[in-house]
Amino acid sequence: MRWYFAIDERGAEGGTGVSAKLAVRSAAAIGGLEPVLLYYGAKTAFTAWMEAAGATVIHTEPRFLPAIRAGMAAGTYRPHSIGHWLRLNIPLIEQRDDMVLYTDCDVVFLRAFDWREMPKFLAAAPEFNPAGWGYFNGGVMLLNVPAMRATYDALEQRLRAAIAANLAYNYDDQVALNDFYKDNWDRLDPIHNWKPYWGANPRATILHFHGPKLDALESIPAGTWQRNNPDGAFLANMVDAAIDGYIAWCMVLGDALQRADLPMALRFHNAASGLIRYKPTMPPNPDRSFLQRT
Repeated sequence: MRWYFAIDERGAEGGTGVSAKLAVRSAAAIGGLEPVLLYYGAKTAFTAWMEAAGATVIHTEPRFLPAIRAGMAAGTYRPHSIGHWLRLNIPLIEQRDDMVLYTDCDVVFLRAFDWREMPKFLAAAPEFNPAGWGYFNGGVMLLNVPAMRATYDALEQRLRAAIAANLAYNYDDQVALNDFYKDNWDRLDPIHNWKPYWGANPRATILHFHGPKLDALESIPAGTWQRNNPDGAFLANMVDAAIDGYIAWCMVLGDALQRADLPMALRFHNAASGLIRYKPTMPPNPDRSFLQRT
């Protein structure tokens, strides 16, 4: 199966680029996936690494990029990144297969899987609450390429209008997809988009570091994580609220990645040790309400 992921040049220079390399290595370890990277920016050592690792690198940009730039110039819209929008290009680019997999860069493939049932448009799992089927997380999606290609123009028209209407800074690709395909998306078993804060699960096939990434899991126990801003405080609280799940998954990955990516395996082992030492000292009574968010 073709597996798409996407990033822009700026994201590739930081932690997201490190995560993407781990995703590629873990995909190779389980087999059965053809990595295709959608990339926005100049050719770099990162794109050369991806090509050497067997990924097809496709340089592309959102067809509606002028609308994004106009909103940015007017101060009415601020994208999280251009790379996030690239996933919408998949039905325009893919011409061989009718069904493909998309994931964010911050995933680790744990074991082989086989999907045979074609979704109506897309299949996805819930966001924070594994039982919250009112809103999906776009970090792992199984895509019906012809169906999404047939609806692409209408999707683009709606998101162009939303960007022009200044619908707040939080409007992004996931919001756009949930809005456009509301009540028209299929349920994907959460084991294919498992989050560390849901706890250990031996059936999980794809682990998605939705929220805190490895750098946070290293920095929080070390006391170097910035908690004095809303985003930093929220991510730290997620770790505090689900500390046992993060410890368990860091230990699992520290063992599982030793052949696929030894340096990252050591980082996960060290993160687990740090979190174990941190657990008795972490702030009391973390807020667990995010686990019920749809």
